[in-house]
Amino acid sequence: MLWTKQNAAREVSVTPGKSENGTTVFIYLYRLPYTFSLISFLTDTVFSRLLPFFLCLVAALCVGCSSPRPAASSAPSAEKSLSASMEKKERPRRFNELFLESVRQKELERIDAQFELLEAALKICPDAPEALYEMALIKLTGTVYSDTLSRTEGDSMLQLAVRLEPENLSYKKTLGTYLANMTRFREAIALYEEIADVEDEAENLGMLIWLYKQNGDYTGVIRTIERLEQKEGKSEMLSLEKFQTYIAMNDNSRAFQTIEELCAEYPLDLRYRVLLGDLYDQHGFHERALDTYLDVLATEPDNSYAQISLLAYYKAAQADSLYLNLLKRVVLNPRTESDARVEALRTYTIDNIQSGGDSEPVLALLDSAIAMPRQAAEVARLKVYYCMQKALPVEYFFEALQQDLELEPDYTPTRMSLLQMQLSNENLQEALQLCRDGLLYEPSEVVFYYYEASILYRLGEDDEAIKVLQRGVLRIDDTADPETASDLHALLADILCSKKLYEEAYAAYDRAIELNPNNLLCLNNYAYFLSQQNTQLEKALKMSKKTIEAEPENATYLDTYAWILFVSKKYDEAKTFIDRTLQHAELNSENYTLFDHAGDIYFHIGERTQAVDFWKKALSVCPDAVDARKIRRKIRYRRP
Repeated sequence: MLWTKQNAAREVSVTPGKSENGTTVFIYLYRLPYTFSLISFLTDTVFSRLLPFFLCLVAALCVGCSSPRPAASSAPSAEKSLSASMEKKERPRRFNELFLESVRQKELERIDAQFELLEAALKICPDAPEALYEMALIKLTGTVYSDTLSRTEGDSMLQLAVRLEPENLSYKKTLGTYLANMTRFREAIALYEEIADVEDEAENLGMLIWLYKQNGDYTGVIRTIERLEQKEGKSEMLSLEKFQTYIAMNDNSRAFQTIEELCAEYPLDLRYRVLLGDLYDQHGFHERALDTYLDVLATEPDNSYAQISLLAYYKAAQADSLYLNLLKRVVLNPRTESDARVEALRTYTIDNIQSGGDSEPVLALLDSAIAMPRQAAEVARLKVYYCMQKALPVEYFFEALQQDLELEPDYTPTRMSLLQMQLSNENLQEALQLCRDGLLYEPSEVVFYYYEASILYRLGEDDEAIKVLQRGVLRIDDTADPETASDLHALLADILCSKKLYEEAYAAYDRAIELNPNNLLCLNNYAYFLSQQNTQLEKALKMSKKTIEAEPENATYLDTYAWILFVSKKYDEAKTFIDRTLQHAELNSENYTLFDHAGDIYFHIGERTQAVDFWKKALSVCPDAVDARKIRRKIRYRRP
């Protein structure tokens, strides 16, 4: 059986899209925006800058329990080791030859050869730090050499290299990071204090802060942060780290003094005042928090950070009337930042969903926000999510999608959601327009070509469908989804076959299968058309067999396999598979061909009465006038 125009359009999965602020929206699925708060904002800001607490650790030697590896940035290269060795006291020529060759073998990643050469070099000069260092790295990081004994030896060699050449900071950093990874924090701290005394860069001080923190030495953390502040100046990152350290020390007074000093350092940046209020609130000083928020809003009435924090404060205090009044002011104020408006609405809608509250006030506020000038599409997507979660009638969901598309017409996931809804409701003209408009915004989106062509095919506009598909084929490149690209070629082949352009159709089928060898619909239709033309039947049988192996209860695929056997004059096998076909097929207009085929097969095995019964069943549901005439003729003459 051929998969016909009536069921040609199929749903495809759509890749999740991204809005400018990172909100992800799937077809029929909405993921909430990330929580908007000052603390999360500051965290994002912090991590967009230098993070000295971990950069050194990441850049330095990372040694694991099973297969430790040195980081390239901390370990001096073999070339540097060689250069350093030439500056030291004159080495025996043989040592230099061996060490130089070990450098070459290391560059070639021949670790075994490097090991043997270093071993020989150390027999000549056992106190050469450059050779000790390289051998230590092999013993500490090499998969073959890194057993317990070798690691112990490597540890000793690395420490000896540092003692022999104490001015070499690269050696010290490697050893310090190795010790840190082995949780030998005290030793690592001592080394990094020495390093920082010579080179007080943010990276080294940041590593020291991390080490003190891991060792539980909060006094050391504070001391090093203040040292870094003297060098770099105060920052929200360092102040927050300092605050958390004082909190861990149960010194609330100094903790809040730290943030107050940050506020004094940047008096025009009210974010820090709001941060101070948030920290007051989190640690139980609610009245101070409220005073801080109100103070900020007195200075800057539209400060979004303070508004959101005050909303959270009123909500936690169960001051419902104050919460709702402020919520409406924030949402409906045209000067409110878009992210703040979305966050305020998000909290409100989630609370309503969880409490099972009335939908009307929520929808009214969402619609008011959507109607505001220059509104972000995230509000409409929030309405989509709300409608889904509240299981509201589909017209609410449809309206929300339309509002979203009006706000951001180039957002493909929303357009695809609307397209799916229009297709499911058989609104073909509306679906067609969605595809055409989508291609204006996203001409490389292959899915729109597929759907536009399949709709035209269903409307009987075959020539126009072929033109659309041919344009779509030109858009397929290495970035295109191979399954969608395969479907595009397969649909083109189906239509070309219906136009009796078999040579072009078979080429399109071959290309579709090349793109996706498991495209079962394509394999089925290709095999069926070959059987209709009584050509390449072995190829057709092989393709059809693959479909029934994948879906052994699919009546369409079983019918195709039975029919190819019939055309191949394997009537008994054909009967076996047509019987299996009818076990999984209902008598309806889509399946009349299956019963017609059953009649033909039963006639050729001599069961003519049963054959006529099958033809009569096919005729009773046949929607096609031409096919109905052919079936009547079979019934009248009792033969195909």
